[in-house]
Amino acid sequence: MKYNKYVLLVEDDESLRENIGLILEGEGFKVTKVVDGLTAVREIENTRFDIILCDIMMPGKDGYGVLESIKAMEMKFPPPFVFLTAKTERSDMRRGMELGADDFITKPFTRDELLNSIKIQLAKRDKINNKINAEKELLERIKNRLQNENALLRLSKTDEKSSQSLKYEENIFLSDNSKSDFIKISDILYLSAAKDYTKIYTNDGKSFCIRKPLKTWESKLPPEHFLRIHRSTIINTEYILKVERWFNYSHKIYLKDVSEAFVISQRYSRKFKKSITKM
Repeated sequence: MKYNKYVLLVEDDESLRENIGLILEGEGFKVTKVVDGLTAVREIENTRFDIILCDIMMPGKDGYGVLESIKAMEMKFPPPFVFLTAKTERSDMRRGMELGADDFITKPFTRDELLNSIKIQLAKRDKINNKINAEKELLERIKNRLQNENALLRLSKTDEKSSQSLKYEENIFLSDNSKSDFIKISDILYLSAAKDYTKIYTNDGKSFCIRKPLKTWESKLPPEHFLRIHRSTIINTEYILKVERWFNYSHKIYLKDVSEAFVISQRYSRKFKKSITKM
């Protein structure tokens, strides 16, 4: 199997660097070879690599320093990082793992040991990327399906019912026992039922407890933006970050600025799954 992947090899020993480069290039890898940590950091800042192989003991910035620099870059998905090292002390390995290293290959190593480590790390990253892409695709399909269905729903409404609906950019006045304020419909993150009351949460951290059932809000809120995911919960779909499959045909939805995930009940999950399948 030939790998069309980009590898950064950081090794100050010329003979070892060239031998590793030959092995990887023979397997189809595109290899960038550098001799020190400072050069490695510059390469990482300017090039997207699929995996980094890095010696620990180097003049100037050592392998730990390279890994710390990558961490400071705050990449969303940094490439797998594998140390090539003659250091086998437990404390050295622990330090590397705490910094975020994915694997250690102890010198001297065989060709198979090198390639197997790389293969495992690339497979792990592909699995993560596939999961992320699947979640993005699911989210897009749900959003597209909702937009299509809601467009048809709006066309089918009578003028009278449409005039009773709230507009997404409309301001409404909310008041409970502790506070009163004007808020935009678009600023509502989600609504949660509490018997005859509905608790409304906004994107600036405010909340209001209003004596009005969730069903009433469902009929008033613009359906192209608000989605009922549970008997007791309505969310603003504009704040969805991602959707994950869960067990028993249910899903989890994550909203911006909300730490806890929302669970789409089986009833609603099955309905969405059925609708998505028909697309």
